[in-house]
Amino acid sequence: MDRMRPTSKDKVLDVGVSEYTFRGTNFLEQWYPWPGNITALSNDDPKEFDDFLKKFPKTNLVFEDGRALSFPDNAFNVVFSNAVVEHVGSRDNQRKFIHEIVRVSKRAFISTPNRWFPVDAHTLIPFAHWLPVRARFLIFRVLGRGYWADLNRLNLLSKKEFVKLFPPHIKLQVYGQKVFGILHSLNAIVEK
Repeated sequence: MDRMRPTSKDKVLDVGVSEYTFRGTNFLEQWYPWPGNITALSNDDPKEFDDFLKKFPKTNLVFEDGRALSFPDNAFNVVFSNAVVEHVGSRDNQRKFIHEIVRVSKRAFISTPNRWFPVDAHTLIPFAHWLPVRARFLIFRVLGRGYWADLNRLNLLSKKEFVKLFPPHIKLQVYGQKVFGILHSLNAIVEK
């Protein structure tokens, strides 16, 4: 809210909402003062979103692939995407995802975990995500985190890799959040 400074008139797209409604998920929907201005987007199974619809009845919920949005250029004043880009697959798919977010928004806030933080927040396994893909996935499976042994589910980014996903013609500001002095997450602010 401090960085993007939306107003009560701004249309907001939240790319990558979850069907879960507990405290740690969908916090934009939980705390945003103008929920009727939010379009929440997911590519998950619509049948799983009954609780979401009950909890956030003013939010417009749509189901699309974030890599190929049906919205026109600049349809939204702000696009918000929190820790989603690392779940859309290959670098090419991540690039398509970022370009679509930029295309449909005047401003965007996009975050992702930093690949070089020692503990991956998804698996909670230290250092394994620094290894080559085959070794990483083997460790994930051996330690009971096989769900994450798929680049379509988890493809973490370094700051350099994250920045390379954005179109060159935009105004981009990337800053990080640190934990114990180590860069934990990356946040991008896009303005056109």
